[in-house]
Amino acid sequence: MICGDVRHSRVARSDADVFAALGAREIRLCGPQALLPDADADAFAGCTRFEDFDAALDGAEVIVMLRLQKERMASAMIADEREYHARYGLDTARLARAAAGAVVLHPGPMNRGIEIADAVADGAQSLVLEQVANGVFVRMAVLAALLER
Repeated sequence: MICGDVRHSRVARSDADVFAALGAREIRLCGPQALLPDADADAFAGCTRFEDFDAALDGAEVIVMLRLQKERMASAMIADEREYHARYGLDTARLARAAAGAVVLHPGPMNRGIEIADAVADGAQSLVLEQVANGVFVRMAVLAALLER
């Protein structure tokens, strides 16, 4: 499941491609309508769309939280951050709706207390630090391969 500012996220597109390539049974996109991609967006063909975060979380095995990219959106896309957190913020109570052992990812930087609570970001199910660290190595490998040409 990918939740947050999917419309403006390059990470969401990459994740959807990777999840499909790895054989994910269902790829869920969740967020306010204004932050979801257009229904005909090719990058998300076959993904299931949700505006109800709790329904999207039910049984999810992987939860990717995305930050609100305020620099890429009109201010009217969300009412306010408090309301956004109430509807789409991942906290420990909501995490309990996911599959047992579900992992939590976030590409960073995080808006703690908006899209993700500290207890989840720093909790046992979070792979955020590993994700961010591995991303550095991947980018280094890509740059090295490009420079070798």
